[in-house]
Amino acid sequence: MSEQQLAGKTALVTGGGTGIGRSCAALLADAGARVTICGPEPSVLEATVAALSAENPARQLVATPCDVTVESQVAAAVAVAANGGGLDIAVANAGTGCPGSLLHIGEEHWMIPLGVNLLGTAYTIKHAGLNMKNHGGGSIITMSSVASERQTKFMASYGVSKAAIDELTRSAAAELGCFDIRVNGIRPGFIQTEVLMSTTGEDNIRLAREQTVLGRLGEPQDIARAVLYFASAQSEWVTGQLLAVCGGFTLYPESMNVEHLARMLFPDEMARDFGPAQ
Repeated sequence: MSEQQLAGKTALVTGGGTGIGRSCAALLADAGARVTICGPEPSVLEATVAALSAENPARQLVATPCDVTVESQVAAAVAVAANGGGLDIAVANAGTGCPGSLLHIGEEHWMIPLGVNLLGTAYTIKHAGLNMKNHGGGSIITMSSVASERQTKFMASYGVSKAAIDELTRSAAAELGCFDIRVNGIRPGFIQTEVLMSTTGEDNIRLAREQTVLGRLGEPQDIARAVLYFASAQSEWVTGQLLAVCGGFTLYPESMNVEHLARMLFPDEMARDFGPAQ
């Protein structure tokens, strides 16, 4: 692929301040795009822009604060990214999870992942799509998870939100194709982000490593390269697809288990209903 294959393009990356989003922003900018990153913490965004620009001064990076659960803020972020014209690429990357047993989680625990993951993605598709419709098309990339098809014990709300993103991706691709808007999704496997490594637990990290066929855990750059493919002309006849970038993790049947996190959030309820920790 040409190093400047996205020269002259505009891109928006939600959740672009850290982890996978940060790597996506860096790679898209390296390919020549003007990249706007958004997220809820302005200081994190500003630090990311400063750090990525210091690594490569040629990168065109802009930061704008945005809570993806608030539709008006997503619309505003799209406008900033479009820079008075058309938005070419939108990466709906913002995501979160909320562990807990189905016997214990309440409305607030459901609405955190459904709000950020599902509604945030839906709002990004809507407002990026409205812009792209009027400017000749574009590429929208959603961020699902292998958890959409492979269950994680005590993390149902997260898996449900990601499975919903899968269907949203296919539906958007079917609706928006007539405007030359492509919509594809990525299902990351176990990626070594700061948040995931600090919360997952040693047993799950060991299990993920053992069950990754290619013999290593993923890096944010692995996902960024898939995003670049979907963002570029290399995938101009690809839409409605969900690509698992997981090192072969989905080939194994054993599920992950975040019981330790559920016990942290619901200690009394977990002890009562599931007994003491093993």
